Order: sequence, then structure tokens, then C-alpha cells
Amino acid sequence: MESPVKTAAAALALVAAVLSPRLTRADDPVALPPALDAAVARATDYLAKQQNADGSFAVGEYKTAVSGLSVMAFLACGHTPGAGRYGLVVRNGVDFLLAQSQPDGYYGKSHDKGMYDQGIVTLALAEAYGVEPDEARRQRMHAELTKAVKVILDAQAVHKAEKDAGGWRYKPDAPDSDLSLSGWNALALRAAQDAGVDVPKEAVQKAVGFVLRCYSGSDKGFSYQPGTAAQVGPTGIGLLGLYLLDGAGGHSAGANNSGARPELSEAAKYLVAHPVNDATPFQYYAMYYATQAANQAGGETWAAVFKATSTRLLAAQAKDGSWPKLGQEPGEAYATSMAVLTLTVPYGLLPVYQR
Repeated sequence: MESPVKTAAAALALVAAVLSPRLTRADDPVALPPALDAAVARATDYLAKQQNADGSFAVGEYKTAVSGLSVMAFLACGHTPGAGRYGLVVRNGVDFLLAQSQPDGYYGKSHDKGMYDQGIVTLALAEAYGVEPDEARRQRMHAELTKAVKVILDAQAVHKAEKDAGGWRYKPDAPDSDLSLSGWNALALRAAQDAGVDVPKEAVQKAVGFVLRCYSGSDKGFSYQPGTAAQVGPTGIGLLGLYLLDGAGGHSAGANNSGARPELSEAAKYLVAHPVNDATPFQYYAMYYATQAANQAGGETWAAVFKATSTRLLAAQAKDGSWPKLGQEPGEAYATSMAVLTLTVPYGLLPVYQR
């Protein structure tokens, strides 16, 4: 895990990105699509227009989680609280997330899958913390992050069967786990630690243990829950989690880096062999995690996966800058936020995804 020092450095990169929106790694062999920056700009224009008076970006029971994703989408483009064209949008979005705080630190009381809200809001606040210029706001954000992390740690510590130990599920007291919830909450812990919140090493190690139990040796990819078939989205989550939480590998320009675990190289191959298509469940979610994971793997995996996801997303963007709702995914603000987060992976501006 990274230190608060790296978070501060990433904050400077975010501020610089307001003036120079395309920031790519010097060793990145992938040529970005010419239409990428314009598509991202149209998308942020759209999202800004969707912001409600209370600072949120959606309606309904998933408003809090979707608003967290929207805040992260702006941060991923280099927009920071109170600065630049969308500074007020980001500021109001963060204030909305803070306003959802509860005395016990739990953000998910509006529906029965609240640990999604918990992981996403904690992650968004931790990323925003690094670029918040106001000290009083930073202190409040740190206090809220500390409470939120306790909820995540307590939920992980609930007694579970061995196969589910170390992970998270829909509710704080759930006795089982899945890789989707575990991905958001484990990354939230990583981001909160970058913001200076204490996270026990044992919690991270237990999360890695659950990720590994979701690996399907027969499919050579990761599954939603241990013992089930591998899928694209979970494989992206599993691969990303091993890179960021386990320290088992690193980016190597021009070639895949298999690291210390064979699961890394096999899962990278799985992502290349199984591009997201119309039959993929939760397509925006799958593209996001596949792209983040491929970026960590680098080389041929990164080139193939980003070409596939960016081509698909750029072709699907509407004239107003949005992406359409697909299947069970919760609306255009969600779809557009996830698309922006996917397309801006090569910008490399969100500290949690940096190693």
C-alpha cells in the first residue's frame, strides 16, 4: 500500500491535469484513440448537468453510490474540489457524500446492498481527500473515513465459513462474501490508508486470501464467488486486487509481467480471450475492472483490452455525452461515470490505482 506522501504527489498530478488533460505513462506503448479526450469532455459536461441541487448525481435507492462514482469520474479527469471548470461540481458532490454520513459510519442504509455504498463512498472520499485544499474539510473527511473504515473492517471480521473469510457481501453482518463487494471494499481500505487512516495489514492479507479462493483453476479466471465459473468482471477484480493488494507483480512495458503468482498471467490471458460483448453481465462494470486490471498487467494485455473497451465505449456514446443504461445497471449517470472511469485509466490520476 502507498503512503500519504504518494497521495500528495498524485494530488499535484491531478491539479496539473486540469491544464493538460491527457497524462499518460512514459512507458505506455498504447496509442490512445484521437477521439478519447473529446469524448471524456462531453461526458463530464453531461454529468455536470445531471447534478441535483443537493450535490448528488442520481435519484433512487442507489443515489449515494452513483454519486460517489460520479465524483471519482471528475477526479479521474483532473477536476478537483473548488478549482477549475468543474471545481464547484466536485465540491458539491463531495459535500453530498459527507452529508450522507451516519453516526456509526455506515453509508448503505437506504437499500439491502448497502456495502456497495460503503466501499464506493469510502473510496471516493479518500481520493478526494488528497486534493482537498481546505484544511477544515480535510479534517472532516479524515474523521468520516475513519468511521467508514471501521464499518468495513467490522463487516470483514464477521464469522464466516472458510471459503468466504476475508471478503464482503451486501450487508455489514452478511455471513458470506462475493468478489464484487470485496473489490470495492478492499480498494476502499487501500485508498483510506493512503489518506492516513490506520488499516491493519491482517485485513488486507485476509482480503487477498478471499480473492485467491475465487480463482477458478479450470477456467483460468476469477469467479463471483468461490467454486463458480469465471467471468470477465470478476476476473478484472481479482487480477486488479492481486496487483494492488498483494504486491505480487508490476507493470512491465512491452510484455506481460506474470509476477510471483501464476494466477496473474492466467487471468491476464483470460481478459484478452474474453472481451466484453453484448452478452456480458453488467457491461460497464466489467469494462471498468478489465481495463484497470489490464493497465496493471501492461504489455499485450493492456494493449488488447484497452483497444477493445475504448472502441466499444466510444462507439456507444450518445450525442449528449452520456452512455445508455444497460440491463440492470442503475441509469445513465452510473453508465456515464463508469465509462469515464474506464476511458481515463491511461490518464493515471486516481492514487488508489497507482503502485
